[in-house]
Amino acid sequence: MSLRVLGLDPGTATFGWGMVQGGEERPRYLAHGVITTSPSQSLGERLLHIRTELTQIARSERPDRIAIERLFTQGNLQSAIAVAAARGLALMIAAELLVEVVEATPSEMKRAIAGDGRATKSGVIRAVTKLLNIAGTPLVDDAADALALAIWGGGAARMQQLAGSARLDRSASSGASKESGFDRAVRRALREERR
Repeated sequence: MSLRVLGLDPGTATFGWGMVQGGEERPRYLAHGVITTSPSQSLGERLLHIRTELTQIARSERPDRIAIERLFTQGNLQSAIAVAAARGLALMIAAELLVEVVEATPSEMKRAIAGDGRATKSGVIRAVTKLLNIAGTPLVDDAADALALAIWGGGAARMQQLAGSARLDRSASSGASKESGFDRAVRRALREERR
């Protein structure tokens, strides 16, 4: 099943997004970018700017699914609150546009895309550029993470069908252990990169 997947890496200073055609043997790159805001803006102004830009992107790209990073924090509560607000906007836009949402923790996405749940930013960028065959395309961290989430979201289609859940989460992972063509393509690409 072919899917247009919009990956989102929420943030208030930089909000990454990436579109892939997923659900096939190998994901196909469509577009990517970042929404940036000024540090001189209030949080409310930043969120308004993000909402406007993200709504426009979602309407023009017409995703079948949105793959978004689950909130993860390592101690900076103020930053986590701002990221949670940006993430909430993305979830609200998905609900308004009736777009399905799947969620991954950073380690789940890194494990699926780079083969290691603790992969570095450069490791994720290498894996994304290899999987999407966009080696000459410059990627900032946030856009690379968003594309990685989109790739993961396209492969999540099979897991969701096997699990019988409209929303992929840890409680819906039964039956998802069989390897798909997508999984094989990711492993092949990673093996080729290591040569």
